[in-house]
Amino acid sequence: MPEFIHQTSASALTESLPRWQHAQPLAIDSEFIRVDTFYPILGLLQLGDGHGEMLVDPVAIDDLACLAPLLGAAGPLKIMHACSEDLEVLTPYSDGAVGQVHDTQIGLAMLGEGLQLGYQKALAQVLNIDIPKDASRSDWLARPLSDQQLNYAALDVRHLPALYEAVRERLQAKDLWHLFDAECAEVCRVPNAINPDEIWRSHGNAWRLSRQQSAVLQALMRWRETEAMRRDVPRGHLLKPLSLFEMAHSLPKQAQDFRGISELNPRVARKDGEEILAIIAQAAASNDAWPTPVAVPLPREASKLFDALKRAMQAVADDLSMPLEVLWRKRLAERIVLQAVDTSIADALAQLGGWRAPYVSPVIAEVLNAHQAQLDEWSALRQASMKSR
Repeated sequence: MPEFIHQTSASALTESLPRWQHAQPLAIDSEFIRVDTFYPILGLLQLGDGHGEMLVDPVAIDDLACLAPLLGAAGPLKIMHACSEDLEVLTPYSDGAVGQVHDTQIGLAMLGEGLQLGYQKALAQVLNIDIPKDASRSDWLARPLSDQQLNYAALDVRHLPALYEAVRERLQAKDLWHLFDAECAEVCRVPNAINPDEIWRSHGNAWRLSRQQSAVLQALMRWRETEAMRRDVPRGHLLKPLSLFEMAHSLPKQAQDFRGISELNPRVARKDGEEILAIIAQAAASNDAWPTPVAVPLPREASKLFDALKRAMQAVADDLSMPLEVLWRKRLAERIVLQAVDTSIADALAQLGGWRAPYVSPVIAEVLNAHQAQLDEWSALRQASMKSR
């Protein structure tokens, strides 16, 4: 059985890097804590090459700048399982670009194993390997780490190269490897930074607000975003979604008005209440800067259009030998239909990019054109809803 290296020395880490730089591919996982902070805190970094593992201890090694060539764009192909959180954790140590990443969870989804198959189940189903998960909820910042924790961490990359090879063989057999590679190139990257001025539009009840109330919600969510980053605390520790909506709706003017706000943290009300009231007052009064409100959602009968699109996509998925839920996601469908309603079918099709576009664009265009009358009706409804507020 391969043995792992527990790396706690900066000099030894630097000396060991050539081995991992030449890994083909490099298996990566991370253990981190993100309970009371905005930013995840790295507790352990696991590297594997199919012959052994190295566990890098960021608590013992306070400067991990030497990892940038390995983790960055110039480094080897990296394989991960469910990579999104790991990419966010590792980006600060990679000069902001992690290079080529292949995610075995994405490959298994394309093979019909489910959209979010966990690593433990993936090993059991594909390789008939059982690994424990008894240390998954450990405190990865506490020291010393136990043998149980270290063994658990090493297992998270020990079998990943073999899983990757098995997934690759199955994808190639179904002629899906090129689409897997393209999907990973689109998905396996750190999301763009959130625009604090636009985040308010993602609030589920923003469409219920007037222009003035929308301006207040915008200002409050901008404040929450910047303050959560500055204080390094979760957004919900400052203001929860229900509190944000109720404050934007009721426009409190004095501290006693906070008593009727649901889920408002009393500590935040005491410490930040005066600033929050000032933000509300300023946003409510600045009518020349009020944003365009969010349009009402599509009516219930729009479900018939979504069903028609789903049926059409099933035929495309069958031709590709790919599960429908990989090809056609609910969020993508909603974005395309809303764009068709608010602007045009041509603009909706322009939302498509990457490998899906040539397969699905003609089918989407046909379905949307067949529902042009409904699109026009919903467009008028949404425009009227914005004008009325």
